[in-house]
Amino acid sequence: MKKTASLLLSSAFLFVGCVKKKEGSLSTESTTQNSEQMTANQEFNPYKLKLNTIEGESGLENYSTDGKEVYGSIIKQLQGSDGSEYYLLKLDKSLAYSESESTPIQHTDYLIVGGRFQGAPLQKGANKTVVNVAIVKDHTVATDAQLDFEKAIFAGMGEATEVQ
Repeated sequence: MKKTASLLLSSAFLFVGCVKKKEGSLSTESTTQNSEQMTANQEFNPYKLKLNTIEGESGLENYSTDGKEVYGSIIKQLQGSDGSEYYLLKLDKSLAYSESESTPIQHTDYLIVGGRFQGAPLQKGANKTVVNVAIVKDHTVATDAQLDFEKAIFAGMGEATEVQ
């Protein structure tokens, strides 16, 4: 039990995204309300991204030979339990990945991305924005009300740039 709780907590800390600031303080309530409004009103407008591996940093390339550069569309903002902003990236092409050399190759159609640094959120118009990247291993994350970090593998960092 302790090991599972510790693993979950570690995953959450590794995957901390960018949290909006409001007048010098963290505003997770505002982020949560905005996210709920977007979902309720279906006002979220998808946009296309190119996600690159950052030279010398851990990223998708460590899990997939095709992970150096991937394309997809941000289709949904995900509700994270930590108040950070995460987004679901629907890949243009399925990505083959393996958690380690001893595990079988699996495929995913989704990644989770979120701003890596406070003050540099992932948003429309992104240009080499540094993001955290996770591989979605359970596609039910696309329909869940709240993001479950157990359904993804933290892969490292990447650079996100909006493409037309």
